Amino acid sequence: MVIVVGSGIIGSWIAYLLAKSGYEVYVFEKSENAGDGISGRNSGVLHSGIYYDETSLKSKLCFRGYEIAIPFFEKNKIPFSICGKVITTGLSESSEEEKDKQVEIEKLLSNGKRLGISGIELFSNPGSHWKHVLGNSALWIPKTGIVDVPSYLKALWQLGEEAGVKILKNKKVIREDGGVFAIDLQTKVKEELDADCFVNACGLYSDELLINDSKGNKFEIRPNKGEYFRLNKQLPYETLVYPLPMKTSTALGVHYTFHLGGDAYAGPNSNWAISKDDYKMNTPRKVYFESLRKITDFYKEEDLSEGYVGLRPRLFLNGESVKDFVIHKESNWIHLLGIESPGLTSSPAIAEEVVGMMV
Repeated sequence: MVIVVGSGIIGSWIAYLLAKSGYEVYVFEKSENAGDGISGRNSGVLHSGIYYDETSLKSKLCFRGYEIAIPFFEKNKIPFSICGKVITTGLSESSEEEKDKQVEIEKLLSNGKRLGISGIELFSNPGSHWKHVLGNSALWIPKTGIVDVPSYLKALWQLGEEAGVKILKNKKVIREDGGVFAIDLQTKVKEELDADCFVNACGLYSDELLINDSKGNKFEIRPNKGEYFRLNKQLPYETLVYPLPMKTSTALGVHYTFHLGGDAYAGPNSNWAISKDDYKMNTPRKVYFESLRKITDFYKEEDLSEGYVGLRPRLFLNGESVKDFVIHKESNWIHLLGIESPGLTSSPAIAEEVVGMMV
């Protein structure tokens, strides 16, 4: 028997593939509304993998995840769109900054070509190709899209249940006194759990189920807040618009995105949250607009209204930031740590990795 802790996109993929492989699978979810954590509070973007070093897990799993996801969406009639993405240098404060950005965008182009991403192209004067996009240069990446995340989750849960997965909600899993326990958050009853393998896919809380190794290495998840502002209109074309990412952050910067058949959004930014349940909007609209106006002139400040907040599970090891995904084996536990972007795209490939580790 396998117990998966967490019923977001990643936990649901793992449970589904394990059940298909013949395992008896139980999913323990602390929320009443499964998938309302990281999975339900992001941009819903399917990434090409252009940002990541070819030796990284992020690169490997993003590419493989994309390959699995598209046929899966088509087969299961999950709404998605390969709409493409523009990464622009945007407005610069100085000629020195502009020169630095030009160097960085050419590095990004080279990385994309090295990774074999098809169709990428560097444009000068992007505003002549995509009206209202600002900047001197921009990368066009056709192999990027969006997916309707609620439909995606619903399909995975249904397929999982058909394969025999049992989902138990309002169950918080803890480790204490050498055992593993589930606390029913409604009745407060605590029961001890026994399984051949436990899979820790609980995102922000994944470090709380990890026993650090005998060498004293300490993994820690710090919640990083991403705020979204709703836009009162969409750009006149269905394409994602991103800034060139900062070298000092794993966040991709405030960008323009939209939901299928729904609203357009700007976001997310990147700030440290005060807790793992800190979903409060803090950034003033005026400050937020200053980021958006650097990549597009289509909006005025009054076009923005507060949207929603997501939290990234930013991983640290012994106090140092870890830039890559970590899949860590400890006794009969498999821990998934620091699975932020491109976690949504990578999720089916992460599940494949976990199934492979069961052998």
